[in-house]
Amino acid sequence: MKHLLRPSPCGCGQITPRPKPPSARPPRPDMNCPPPAPSPYACQGGYLMQRIIAAGRVHKRRGCYALCLDALPCQAQYPVTVVDVCVRAAPHWEELPCAPSGGLALEVRVPLQARVRDACGHLFSVSSELAEEVCLRPLCPPMDCWRGQPAIQAAVRLAGRPCPCESACPCDTPLEVLIEAYLLSPCATGSPAPACPPEKPWYPQPILYPGCETGGWSPCVK
Repeated sequence: MKHLLRPSPCGCGQITPRPKPPSARPPRPDMNCPPPAPSPYACQGGYLMQRIIAAGRVHKRRGCYALCLDALPCQAQYPVTVVDVCVRAAPHWEELPCAPSGGLALEVRVPLQARVRDACGHLFSVSSELAEEVCLRPLCPPMDCWRGQPAIQAAVRLAGRPCPCESACPCDTPLEVLIEAYLLSPCATGSPAPACPPEKPWYPQPILYPGCETGGWSPCVK
C-alpha cells in the first residue's frame, strides 16, 4: 500500500491517497445539440436581405428589330445607317395576363440610344426602344410569389452591319439583346448563437486534493 500513499502536501502528517486520473468526459446528451438547419424558404433572423424567388432571361445573339427613326432632324439626308446602339435608361415592364402555370410573364421595354450616319456622313443621336416578353420561373412555392418585386436589367449592342434606311419608316437593325429579370422578396435572416457549450475549457482546471479545506493549488495550513 506504500506505493498508493504519499505524505500530505499541507504538512499535517496525514497520509493521503494518490489522486486518480480524471475520467473521460461523458458524452454530451443529444438534447443540448443545436436544432437542424432551417429550410431555405423559412425567414428568420436579425437583419433583412433580398431573396430571389423567381427568375427568367432572354438572350438573342442576333435578332432583327425595327427601330423607329422618326426623331431624326430635318437636315439629315437619307439613306441613313445605324452605327451604334446602347441602353439609354432602366427598362420598364408591364405584367401580361397570359402567364404560364405558377409563373409570371412580363413585357419589358428597353429604352435605346442609337447613333446614325446620313448620306453626307453626319452623325445624329436618336432615341428608340425595343420590346421583349420575359417569363419568370418560380424558385419557391407559387403561393409566396405574390409579395415579390421585379428587378430587370438589360444589355443591347449592334450585332452586325445593318442595311441603310431609305425613309423614316422603322429601320431593321440586327441587335444582340440580353434581358435578365428577377422577382425579389425581403427576407429576415441571421446566424443564431450556438446552443451547445464549448467542448473543452480554455484554461487547465486546478487539482483538488481530498483532506484539504481550501483545495486548489494553495497549500492548506492547520
